[in-house]
Order: sequence, then C-alpha cells, then structure tokens
Amino acid sequence: MQNFPKNINAFDLNEWFNSEDENPVIIDVRENSELEIARFPREFLHLPISKASVDHVKSKISDAKDKKIIVICHAGIRSYNFAQWLLDNNLINEIYNLEEGIDGWSKYIDQTIPRY
Repeated sequence: MQNFPKNINAFDLNEWFNSEDENPVIIDVRENSELEIARFPREFLHLPISKASVDHVKSKISDAKDKKIIVICHAGIRSYNFAQWLLDNNLINEIYNLEEGIDGWSKYIDQTIPRY
C-alpha cells in the first residue's frame, strides 16, 4: 500500500497554530531568493528542494521524525513532491502538504506577506 502526503489548507493550518495542540514542524523547500520575497511567519526548517539528498535531509529532520511535519513551498506543488519523496525514501511516516503554499497563506491568512 502506497503512502501519500496529506493535504492541509491555510485555514486548517492557522487553526492548528491557534489550538492547544503541539505545533507542527514546518519545512520550507523554497529557494533562498524566494524566502527573501515572502518569508513564512513562523519558525521553520529551510531545506531547499534543489539541494535535497537523502543523507542531508535525514540529518536535518532527525529531531522531527516523530512530530507532525508540514511542507510548504510557493504554490504547493514542490512541497507535495518533496513530501512524497520523504515518504518514498522512508525518511518519515506521516507528512502534510500546505495546499497553495505560501501564496495561499498570503491570500487567506496573512495579506502582509508579499505574493509573487
């Protein structure tokens, strides 16, 4: 049975942040130049997808392996692919993808974040 990333939208993620539940670990897979334009307003782990390798990612996420993880990018496509790659390489068991990425977060939750 194949495992797939679970999708979460900006509204549900915002609700999660505002709940009593433990906050998820956010992994942002965008490039440095994208972070300079629009930075996610919470603490996150930056793992640019262009530099992803199994060993590098494994060392970076070792502390987060048993926590809820949400991957973000610009529009939700690279993050979904990265999340699937993590699952396919058995680096994680369960993972969420932010639908519409930082762009959706900017549209629906925090309009102070520039759209690009």
